Amino acid sequence: MSPWHWLIVCAALAVMLAIIIGVILLIVRVAKPGSTAAPARPVPPGWYPDIADARLIRWHDGHHWTEHVQSR
Repeated sequence: MSPWHWLIVCAALAVMLAIIIGVILLIVRVAKPGSTAAPARPVPPGWYPDIADARLIRWHDGHHWTEHVQSR
């Protein structure tokens, strides 16, 4: 092969490698958890339906779910 052929082959390999790296970076950016999601809003304090028992409501203190429950 002449030097020009080697140059063309190397250039083609460099372009393919750049495309592959670009695609990988794009996938990683899109797949990163929380990268595009809006920040979660805090739940205001109050009584909310209890997911463990539909007959109850549970108190949320604004930061954590509490053990306080009552009938609906």
